[in-house]
Amino acid sequence: MQDQTDSPTKALFYLYGLFWLFAGLAGASSVFLDAWLSHGFTSNQAGVLESLQTAVGYQQFNSLTLAFSLWIAGAGLRQKNKTMGWLSLLPSLFFLLAIFAFSGGIYGKHLLDLSTGAITPTGGFMMALGWLSLAHVGWRYQREEGQRKER
Repeated sequence: MQDQTDSPTKALFYLYGLFWLFAGLAGASSVFLDAWLSHGFTSNQAGVLESLQTAVGYQQFNSLTLAFSLWIAGAGLRQKNKTMGWLSLLPSLFFLLAIFAFSGGIYGKHLLDLSTGAITPTGGFMMALGWLSLAHVGWRYQREEGQRKER
């Protein structure tokens, strides 16, 4: 019979692997998009190319930041503390959502002619939440390490 305490750990590591997959795909697609914008994209509308290049730049930056946060999350997932494991993945979730909302909103507006509304600003908010949650994870790591040394 399977140990029930093992299921959350398996779910965490599954999610962790899935986030790494998305980080790689987001990074690679940003390179392809950047090349296409630089060498093959044309638009008659003023500012569209500049807006799309902004989206690509943020996608590249957030892909790297996502990978960085996942690297840090790996330490949290290897701890026995399940709460720390879930908490360590939170920054990665915010950075992933930021890529989809911020860059995706700009792509949708200019490439698919979609009305994206507040999606792009929400992506910017997700970026800020990613950084704040990364700071919180660092604070929790430091606090738990201090408590462990006191014992």
